[in-house]
Amino acid sequence: MLRRIRFADGRGGDAGVATSVLVMGVAIMLAGGFLMFGRIAQAGDMRNQAQIGADAAALGTLAPLRDKAVDELVGWGRDPSSVGYWMVDSPPGKVAEKYADKNESRATKVRLSGMMGYTAMVQAATKLCQLKKEDELTEQEKDDLRNGRNLCTDRAGKKGIGRSGTARAVAKLIPPDCVYDTGAVPPGSGGSGPVVRITCDGVLAYPNGDRAAITRLFKIRLVDDEDPVAYTGAPDGLSGGGGAVVSECAKTGKKPAEDLGFGAAVVAWSLCWLGTPYAWGGGNYSGPTRGICCSPGGYDGRLYFGFDCSGLTLYAVYQASRGRIALGHYTGDQVGDRRGRYVPTNALQPGDLLFFGSPPHHVAIYYGDGKMVEAPQTGDVVKISPLRSVTSARRFG
Repeated sequence: MLRRIRFADGRGGDAGVATSVLVMGVAIMLAGGFLMFGRIAQAGDMRNQAQIGADAAALGTLAPLRDKAVDELVGWGRDPSSVGYWMVDSPPGKVAEKYADKNESRATKVRLSGMMGYTAMVQAATKLCQLKKEDELTEQEKDDLRNGRNLCTDRAGKKGIGRSGTARAVAKLIPPDCVYDTGAVPPGSGGSGPVVRITCDGVLAYPNGDRAAITRLFKIRLVDDEDPVAYTGAPDGLSGGGGAVVSECAKTGKKPAEDLGFGAAVVAWSLCWLGTPYAWGGGNYSGPTRGICCSPGGYDGRLYFGFDCSGLTLYAVYQASRGRIALGHYTGDQVGDRRGRYVPTNALQPGDLLFFGSPPHHVAIYYGDGKMVEAPQTGDVVKISPLRSVTSARRFG
């Protein structure tokens, strides 16, 4: 072929050789280009795989938190806002790794954000890598290769030092909007009635709610950013109030010490809100809220931002337990909660819940020294009062 090209015009010369060299050069360039394109394509594939792994891991990390919230709502009629990631049995890193592994990736970093851990960020890397050439290795990488450290495997099963595809994803749990209907309470009661019905986005959640249908209402979505509030593994207890009222502990920066005994912690958290207005139906696990309509005496709690008697106690117990004991708002639920144990009224200790009447119409917290912390009634505030005649008492923690 070369000979025929060279002497095609009958005169000989080097024109044919030049043409051959040019053709061969183009062929080599094309081959190199194909190799380079292949490496680029492989790198792109790994990035895509890493993104799939990161997305799945971020979404999957929040699945057990969603399931726990559904359990509290459907099974017990409790507000799912009480559920933080600290109530999930497995740590987020372990959950994320399971979902990343199913998608040929590794979860290299997992971080929750938001006070309750409702947002999850996952960084992931592919299990397979693209091996580096000898001249691409740093001195440290050469040493790692000689000593078998930090090795990865390529698609052909060869081990070496290489590049993995990497990606990042952020997911957020979005609970539905729920409406809580409460039943009647005895006249003179200092707290709201029992929860008799809960509907979420128009779907019955409690009692006898369809668990699968309610689960679908809790959305887990990929989002762009993490929550600016750090997740600490426990509720902070000072963020409630909606700006209408501010905790004395937040004002002074003196948060109850973490090494307090349970009963002392119940008292300490309740004292953070001394002077906060009474609001019928007010108070949740984070702090005071706007009240609801209406008390047996006809008072409209929506006019106030604060606590009712059982709102204060459920808040204090929840904070003292670092989010692990979420009482119902109804005083009757609290006195019957099996996580607490009966205490003789002549053997009270600080932090015991005190119930008045049978059935109970009021609940307070034993302060010690013949005193109690309570949210008494409309027109009053959270305060320390002299101990009155107690019908029964329960101790939590």
